[in-house]
Amino acid sequence: NTSTNFFHLHLISDSTGETLITVARAAAAQYESIEPIEHIHPLVRVDRHLDKALVEIEQFPGIVLYTLVNPELAARLE
Repeated sequence: NTSTNFFHLHLISDSTGETLITVARAAAAQYESIEPIEHIHPLVRVDRHLDKALVEIEQFPGIVLYTLVNPELAARLE
C-alpha cells in the first residue's frame, strides 16, 4: 500500500518558531508512511493569538508542540 497517511501537527511559538519547526520536521521525517499537515502559529504572545491557535486545534485535532515562555499561555494550551 503506497497511500500516504496524514496527521495534523500544530506548532505554537512565542517567537519565530524556527527551532520548533526544525525539531518537529526532524521527528516527523522518521516516519516514512505518514506526513504532517503543519499548522504553524508564530509570535503567540497574547490571549488573542492563542485563541486563534486553539480554534484551529479544535477544528483539526492532532499533535501540539509549543515553546511559550508565558506560563499563563502555556497553562491554557496544556
